[in-house]
Amino acid sequence: MLLKLIRNKEIKETSVTVEYRERDKQVNSLVDYISHLNDMGENVFANADDSLYQINIHDILYMESVDRRTFGYTADKTYELSCKLYEIEELYRSLGFIRISKSCIVNLHKIHALKPDYGGKILVTMENREKLYISRQYAPVIKEKLGIGGKKNERISKKST
Repeated sequence: MLLKLIRNKEIKETSVTVEYRERDKQVNSLVDYISHLNDMGENVFANADDSLYQINIHDILYMESVDRRTFGYTADKTYELSCKLYEIEELYRSLGFIRISKSCIVNLHKIHALKPDYGGKILVTMENREKLYISRQYAPVIKEKLGIGGKKNERISKKST
């Protein structure tokens, strides 16, 4: 597959054109993905304090499932979401949300630091200083996604802004 990106400052709205010889599984997947991105809003509705809030998905640091309920955590508030964790993972994977354990998904853009821990786990410190663990099962996927190696005692920290 050939990917061609063209910057055009004259256009008002981004457009995507897919040229194909034959509409096969790969083309259908691409069309489905692009349609999904177009339909997917960046705001989610969530409950907190007996009220319904509209929050930007980028403000969420991580989400977890507890007692069959899904919670989203921002820097200063906890919200209950109506979606299941696997639905969130599918919907927002392209925005940097990735599973770190059976019951938790993090926003990769909100990670402050990573530190290797015993048993192949990784200790994650989020921007709000909340600490979470990446389970051994998900550690290789996270390392690959972040482009980090498996060196012993390796630490990754974002610079403070």
